Amino acid sequence: MDAKRVLEIEDLHVSFDTYAGEVKAVRGVSLHVDAGEVLAIVGESGCGKSVTAQTIMKLNPMPPARIAGGSVRLGEHDIVAASDKEMQKIRGREVSMIFQDPMTCLNPTTPVGKQIVEAITLHRKLSRAEARARPSAAFGR
Repeated sequence: MDAKRVLEIEDLHVSFDTYAGEVKAVRGVSLHVDAGEVLAIVGESGCGKSVTAQTIMKLNPMPPARIAGGSVRLGEHDIVAASDKEMQKIRGREVSMIFQDPMTCLNPTTPVGKQIVEAITLHRKLSRAEARARPSAAFGR
């Protein structure tokens, strides 16, 4: 049985146009994630981890950012071709991101699970009980 492909990135190239010229931030990234899998991306500072993640969510301001090549598919969505309006529907509902400095995006006085449930109830229009079941189901617990 083939697992459902959740994310597929093929030969992704992302550049930034700066006053000093083109900065090639991501060069040839390819990966995929199937349903039920967890992927960790590790590497040295400046290697393109954040730009890759931000490109999946199409959060890099264009310009100066530019997807110079490759493809990003999130489920049935072609992220490279998606409009801003389409991305607003996708973000939070189908894909989310916790940024590198969690102190600025997560409340340290509130349990993380509660904050995840809040996001799910907002984007999925579910009751708190239904939303509480979602994170556990996603991780097989």
